[in-house]
Amino acid sequence: MSDHAIQVNGIQKLYGTVKAVDDVSFDVRQGEFTSLLGPSGCGKTTTLRMIAGFIDPSGGSIRINGREVTHLPPDKRDVGFVFQNYALWPHMTVAENVAFGLKLRRKKRAFIRNKIEEVLAVTGLTGYEDRLPKRLSGGQQQRVALARALALEPQLLLMDEPLSNLDRALRVSMRRELKQLQSRMKMTTLYVTHDQEEALSMSNRVVIMNGGRVEQIAEPYALYEAPASSFVADFVGITNFFEGTLVQCADGWDEVRLASGQVLKARAGEASAGKPGDVVRALIRPERIILLAEPEDGPNVLGGRVELSEYFGAVLRYTIRLDSGDVLRLEVHNFDRFLENGAPVQVRVPPEHLRVIPLDGRGRDAA
Repeated sequence: MSDHAIQVNGIQKLYGTVKAVDDVSFDVRQGEFTSLLGPSGCGKTTTLRMIAGFIDPSGGSIRINGREVTHLPPDKRDVGFVFQNYALWPHMTVAENVAFGLKLRRKKRAFIRNKIEEVLAVTGLTGYEDRLPKRLSGGQQQRVALARALALEPQLLLMDEPLSNLDRALRVSMRRELKQLQSRMKMTTLYVTHDQEEALSMSNRVVIMNGGRVEQIAEPYALYEAPASSFVADFVGITNFFEGTLVQCADGWDEVRLASGQVLKARAGEASAGKPGDVVRALIRPERIILLAEPEDGPNVLGGRVELSEYFGAVLRYTIRLDSGDVLRLEVHNFDRFLENGAPVQVRVPPEHLRVIPLDGRGRDAA
């Protein structure tokens, strides 16, 4: 068996002249939980449905466990699919819904009975065999859809935003259960979501999509700490942006002059930020910025006033209007004081956490 459960190579989907999916390539390793993450309309669900066989690609190739499946029908791919709306038969009981695919495959009654018992136990639904879907909660319906997919013993599980119809508390609970179940069963899973928190907390790797194309593929930590583009930085978490001109790049450090004339120092990334004179964007996460308790002079120190303070229990969030006119957002997790709106403040932007991305002449990320 191939080390890769899924290999997607340059797939496309055209609807007339519109490219819903444009030259997308990625792989999913055996036993891995990978998420396709992006905003509505980015092509992630279309990509998932091409892998499942529900949509025929306009170009490119798809391999599952080393086998070419690009134009095979869904029933020839040995994949399980969990839909966003669960797609349960309303007139069938839980047991009948789980058994449906097994009956189509002409499995013996004893096998079906044992398999129902097994997957209902795994998904925490033992005792619900005779209930109709309308008598189940949203979380229970989601488990039935999962049990039905698991009953077919697929080599690969595909899930299309299965938690989007649940309230927040139940989503958090269900994503823990899904991840624990996936880890225990070592089932290769490809998961579509627009929820960044969901993707980061559940995935081994995340494929970020935007406008039908892949923006970045990385482990959650790397995706958050080292975004490859402004889009990724802005979509995954909250990010502060400083635009300016690169004035120096040497000895592992970049220096960026802002429109205000102030120079910020940043740790150089693996890829070059460009050459002196280039327009660039510096990025930093709100929790990396340091709120100074006493006045301070030095590099990367910025002054301003509190424009908005928001208390969230464990986190205090400030929106600060800098003296330059720019807006900065920061988070304080350990605090013993509260700053009122209008209070003067100073912050330090640690250079080791400031990342520089080159821009083109129109203010967009350089390709």
